[in-house]
Amino acid sequence: MACMFGWSYGAEGLAGFYKTHVGSDGRQAIVEFFYKDGKYYAYGFANVDGSPPKKDSNNKNPALRDRYDRGTIFVYGLEGEGEKYGGGKVYDFHNGEIYYAKVRLNGDTLTLHGSVDKSGMIGVDKVWTRLSNEEVRPYLHLKPSMQDVLKTLKGWQQ
Repeated sequence: MACMFGWSYGAEGLAGFYKTHVGSDGRQAIVEFFYKDGKYYAYGFANVDGSPPKKDSNNKNPALRDRYDRGTIFVYGLEGEGEKYGGGKVYDFHNGEIYYAKVRLNGDTLTLHGSVDKSGMIGVDKVWTRLSNEEVRPYLHLKPSMQDVLKTLKGWQQ
């Protein structure tokens, strides 16, 4: 389902809500993938444990260190359909680095592959789980407006 702004929601393809892997800090996030202008993007908007957002203090750009990890696009530029998506980038809030990104879907399981090389030979897989409407409902009150999320797209080099 598309709208006049060029982005869409729904469970078609990659678009939808996911619970991330448990990070190095012990937290899991709730993430939304959306489609805009022929590409997929993702941002986090809630922590499963209810913990507050953290500032992007490791960003290489000092001007962005006051922004929060919640509501900021961190996966961007993915293209594809069906089960495989590639050509994107993923930003790691923990170290301020940007990696090449590929995604594979297998049912309700999403595997995000972040790599230092474009071919994907040197990288790490993170497994996320698609959430049903019922599973995501407790977190939706924390979801920022899409207008605010799209403002964070500025500055990502594609």
